Amino acid sequence: MARKKKRRQERPKELVLPAEGEIVCVVERLLGAEHLIARCADGKSRMCRIPGRFKRRVWIREGDVILIVPWEFDDRKADVVHRYFPDEVRQLVDKGVISPEFLEGGAI
Repeated sequence: MARKKKRRQERPKELVLPAEGEIVCVVERLLGAEHLIARCADGKSRMCRIPGRFKRRVWIREGDVILIVPWEFDDRKADVVHRYFPDEVRQLVDKGVISPEFLEGGAI
């Protein structure tokens, strides 16, 4: 019996902008076990956790731009909320949310 292929979900048409308490970051290093180190727009590096709802659905690599929410009780750690696709990153730069220097490795 042949298995049906799952259709890929369509990307949301609307750009996800950072809300109150959310920060745009660039993935610096993958640590394994659903953890990574991200360089954030506020100048800090944080250890981020990839939640279970992203497992096997959203693949995150080094250099990707992500949206995180820092933990309330420990500012050095955060949860990943969204991964931006390359066309969404261009829109963020055009709107002035992040600078091109931030993407290249410099600070904002």
